[in-house]
Amino acid sequence: MQRYKYFPEIWGAIAILACLLMLEILISTAFYDAGVIFACGDPRSMTVVVLANGIVFSTFMKITGIEYKDLFHPSSNSVSSTLIVSVIPLAIIVISSLWWLGDIENYIALLFPQDLASINMLNRLLDGGFITVIAICVIAPFVEEMLFRGIILRGFLIHYSPINAIVASSALFGLIHLNIYQIPGAFVFGCIIGYVFYLSKSLWPCIFAHSLANALSYLLYIDNSEAYFLSKNVEFNSFILNALTFCISVFGMYLFYRIFSVKNER
Repeated sequence: MQRYKYFPEIWGAIAILACLLMLEILISTAFYDAGVIFACGDPRSMTVVVLANGIVFSTFMKITGIEYKDLFHPSSNSVSSTLIVSVIPLAIIVISSLWWLGDIENYIALLFPQDLASINMLNRLLDGGFITVIAICVIAPFVEEMLFRGIILRGFLIHYSPINAIVASSALFGLIHLNIYQIPGAFVFGCIIGYVFYLSKSLWPCIFAHSLANALSYLLYIDNSEAYFLSKNVEFNSFILNALTFCISVFGMYLFYRIFSVKNER
C-alpha cells in the first residue's frame, strides 16, 4: 500500500534515532530546568524515554496513517493464536541463551574492565525495586520493540532482503544502547527477535521474549548483585555447556520456524 512507502530505509532509520536522541536531550534539559534531576541509571529517567518515543511514534503514525493495531500485529493470524504457539519456543530460546549469550558479555567485560562509574550506574538502574521492574520488564520491551521491530525492521524488510534487514536493524539496536558491554549481546538478541518478527509478523511475541529476557537478567542480578558487574569475579561457563545451550536455542528457533511455516501456509 502507498502508506508503507514511509517506512524507513537505513538512512531514514538513522535520522529517526538521531531525532529520538535529540528529543531525549531536550526533555531531560526541560526536567533539569524544572528542578527534576535524574542521576545516571535512575530508572525514573525512563519517563524521558517514554515521552521522546511517544513523540516519535505519534509523528510516524500521523505520517503513515497506520493505526497502532496494525503496527503491533500486521499478521493475518489472531493475536491470541500467535501468542499461544509462541510461548514455548520463545521460552526455550530465551532461557537457554542466558548461558552462551551471557558469556559473550562476560568476555567483553574481561577485555574491557568496567570503571566504577559504569558499575554504579548499572547498579542504580537495577536497584530501583518496583520502578526498575516496570522500567526494564514492561516499558523498555514495548518501546524498543515498537521502534526497532515495528518501525525500523518493518521498513528494512520492505527495502532490503530479510537477512540484510534483520542484521542492519539489529546493528542499530545494539549501537543505540551506547554501551560497549551491551552492544554485542543486544545485536545477537536483536537478530533473534528480528527473525521472530519476520516469521510471526507480530510484535507481541517479540515483546514477550524481550520482557522474559530482561526479567531473567534482573533475577540473576538480585540473586548475585555484589559480583554482577565485576569482571574479576566472572565465572565462565564450560565450552560444553555453552555449546549445549546454544544448540537448544537453535532448536527453539527451528521449532518457532516450523510452527509459523504451518500457520502462514493456512
